[in-house]
Amino acid sequence: MEFTTKQAGTLYEQLFIAESIRRGLQPHVPIGDYLPHDIVVYGKDGVCHRVQVKGTHTHVYDRKYNKTARYRITAATGSQSKTKINCEQVDVLACYLATWDMWYIIPCIHIKSACVWLYPTGKRGQYEKYKNNWSIFEKEKDGSEEPSFSG
Repeated sequence: MEFTTKQAGTLYEQLFIAESIRRGLQPHVPIGDYLPHDIVVYGKDGVCHRVQVKGTHTHVYDRKYNKTARYRITAATGSQSKTKINCEQVDVLACYLATWDMWYIIPCIHIKSACVWLYPTGKRGQYEKYKNNWSIFEKEKDGSEEPSFSG
């Protein structure tokens, strides 16, 4: 079944909520969809994290690097002109790769541009260290600590 963009976004948000609960976190969904974040997660340490959820099931082949499948997430807001996520309004970008059933949990302050490229099969890529980085919800949200690699 094909989904509209809005349907896919709703599905990714619901999957994030379910995974958060499974991991012992407390997700809260704001009423309406006018805020820059989709979900507020209360971490195990009691810290509140504003999360923007994005996802994709479409890959692009990287011709430069052995035709490795990579995935593009637009880390931006706005319908006409895209503006990089504002880290004063969002703490974490949660990226879901549907084909891999995999999450990248990226602190907003580490996002460099409005486009995030993810390489689930490869070792390279600036965001690979955030693969399944659910431990971010156990730390202070200033992003100063390195992520753990437990999944």
